[in-house]
Amino acid sequence: MSWLFIDSATPNEIRVGTLSTEKISIRTLRARVRALLVEVRRRYSVADLRRMKGICVVHGPGSFSAVRGGVLAANLLARLLRIPLIGVTKSESLDLKQLLSELEAGKREASSYVMPTYDAEPNITMSCHP
Repeated sequence: MSWLFIDSATPNEIRVGTLSTEKISIRTLRARVRALLVEVRRRYSVADLRRMKGICVVHGPGSFSAVRGGVLAANLLARLLRIPLIGVTKSESLDLKQLLSELEAGKREASSYVMPTYDAEPNITMSCHP
């Protein structure tokens, strides 16, 4: 069985795939976070997702929109599929073999909700000038 891995903490880059003892298979897309669920659906059937051990999502730090979208998708999928959800930091996601060994050894605690961590305050103001 595998873990679904989701990382959208870097703007315009998505890493999504599976972590398993047989193989680590991660695809990096140069795309905005809105492409994440499309890629998950393209790669996995609902039955595939239900067989996952859980979801491991990078919760940041990162860009407001990028992190928020990936964490939202992971929270939603974990809740709908009723599978464990584990949040990790960007730095913890750099060594996927180590991360997988911690997941497999039960050294990471699952939660029902992962909070995003931003690297700066969101800048969502609009200019009033034409």
